[in-house]
Amino acid sequence: MDVPQQPQLRTETFGARLRRLRRSRRLSQAELASALNVSAPAISGWEKGRARPRHGRVAALGKMLGVSTAELLGSDDREFAPDLLAASRADIARVIGTTPDKVRILIEF
Repeated sequence: MDVPQQPQLRTETFGARLRRLRRSRRLSQAELASALNVSAPAISGWEKGRARPRHGRVAALGKMLGVSTAELLGSDDREFAPDLLAASRADIARVIGTTPDKVRILIEF
C-alpha cells in the first residue's frame, strides 16, 4: 500500500538560506555588502540570525541573488501574503469581537 508523502518541512533558516544563495553565486559577504550599500558585519549578522534586513533590503537581496523575495524568505508560493494577512486579520477580529477593518498588522523586517 502506498502512503502519501507529507510535504517536506522547511527547516532552513533565513540566515542559512541567505548564506547558501550567496555562496552559490560565488559572492563574498563583502561583495554582497558593497552591492547593497551595507557593512559586511550586517551580512554576517543576517546570516547568523542576529539581525534581519529591512523590507527594502530583502527585495534588493533577492534581486542580487537572482531569487524572488518569497523564495529568499522561504515562503510557500501557495501562501500569498495578502491572503494570509486578510485571513489573520479576520481571525484576530473574531477573537477580540471587532471587524477586520479595525485590525492593523505591522510587520517589521
